[in-house]
Amino acid sequence: MILLIDAGNTRIKWAVYRGGDIQLGQGAVAHDDVTALKAAWAAFPLRRAYGAAVVQPALIQQIAAQAPCPIEWVRTLPAAAGVRNHYADPAQMGVDRWLSVLAARRLVPGDVVVAGAGTALTIESLTAEGDYLGGLIVPGYRLMLASLADNTARLNQPAGDWRAFPSCTQDALETGALEAMAGAVERARQRLARHTGRMLPPVLLSGGDADRIAPLLASPCQIVDNLVLTGLLEVADKT
Repeated sequence: MILLIDAGNTRIKWAVYRGGDIQLGQGAVAHDDVTALKAAWAAFPLRRAYGAAVVQPALIQQIAAQAPCPIEWVRTLPAAAGVRNHYADPAQMGVDRWLSVLAARRLVPGDVVVAGAGTALTIESLTAEGDYLGGLIVPGYRLMLASLADNTARLNQPAGDWRAFPSCTQDALETGALEAMAGAVERARQRLARHTGRMLPPVLLSGGDADRIAPLLASPCQIVDNLVLTGLLEVADKT
C-alpha cells in the first residue's frame, strides 16, 4: 500500500492507495494536529510513502515521525511521468504546482489548463505532447478582497453576490474578484489554443474556491478534489 501526503499551507491531506486508482482511505488534519496522523496511518500496512510539502522543515520532520515507513519527499524536476518542464529554473517552481501538472497529464490525454484556486490562483498550461509551457500566479479570492480592504478608504466591507451588472459596492467587490480570476483562466485557455493551433483546451480546477469560479468558466471545465495527491499517485506509479 502507498501513502500519499500533501502538506499544504493550512492542512495536511493524505490518501492511501493499493495499486492503480484503488483508494483505501483518506483524511486531513490541521498543522497543530499532526500527531493524529500516526493513529490514522496505523490502520494500513504501508510499504511506501510519497509526500509534497510547502511547509517549514520542522513540520516536515513532525510528519515524517508519524509515518510507519520512510517518506520520499517529491521535488520539482526538469522532466517526469512524460512531462517536460520548460520552467527556466525548475527548482523555483512550487512542487504543488508541478504535481498538479503531472495529475493533469494522468487525467487528460490532450492539451489542458490546470487552475488551482487556493490562497493564490495558479494557472498552468500543458500540451498534448507533454510540454509544460509555464504558468501564472494571481492573488486568490481572499487576497484580492483583503488587498482592497487594506489599501482603500471605503472598501473594507463584506463582499456581496456576483451580478452581471453590480449596482452596489458589496456586489462590485464579489463580481470583480471572481471575474478577474475567471478571466485569467480563460485568457490562459485561449493562449494555449493559439500556441498549439488546436481547439480550446479543457480546464481542470481545484482548490477551496473552485466552486466560486467554475460557473464563470466556459465548458469543458472539471473540478478535481485534490490534484496534488493525484500527481503524487502518478509519481508513485511511474517509480
